Amino acid sequence: MSEKPEWCERLFSPIPKWVNWLYCFGGLTLLVFLLQVLSGIYLAMFFQPSPAEAWASIEFIEKSIFLGKFARSLHRWGAFLMVLFLIAHFFRTLRHGAYRPPRQLNWFSGIMLLLLTVAFAVTGYLLPWDFRAYWAVKTMGNLLDALPVFSGATDWLLHGDTLNGIVPVGRWFVIHALVLPVLTGIFLAVHFFMVRRLGVAEPL
Repeated sequence: MSEKPEWCERLFSPIPKWVNWLYCFGGLTLLVFLLQVLSGIYLAMFFQPSPAEAWASIEFIEKSIFLGKFARSLHRWGAFLMVLFLIAHFFRTLRHGAYRPPRQLNWFSGIMLLLLTVAFAVTGYLLPWDFRAYWAVKTMGNLLDALPVFSGATDWLLHGDTLNGIVPVGRWFVIHALVLPVLTGIFLAVHFFMVRRLGVAEPL
């Protein structure tokens, strides 16, 4: 009988005794991300990414479509939980020294996923284009304009190069619903590949 490959042995290997509930935050983050994908796809079917129709489509989603209010609440609170779980996962890996060699690539992909999650939260917050989103754009623009490295890119992202100065809600929607999910999928694949290859980091 042929021996099982190494990846198969790792997949069905017993859980180490030193693994406790603190190691659950990575899996919880993934679970919430999958719920975000499903609820986001449903919401995207009805959302109109334009400054004139964005909020009206949100009201239509909540009042007129099947489970619309539930889907939006799930997506909104899921974003909060995803950031919370990911921060907890970050501090757990930092506390246990999971950034040490040979886990540099795993650490780097995790940091990129943290930044992408923040980008998800920011772009999603702007999409309804309500009063809060308006002032969020103003505040972020003022803060990031003070940084010479990001000022030009931020100005273009938030309000530049659009027809007649129209707020680029469609641009934010493309970034939120297409660009960020693709990048997240790439870094998730790298992250999980390294976890399966190196195993779970032991506590210091």
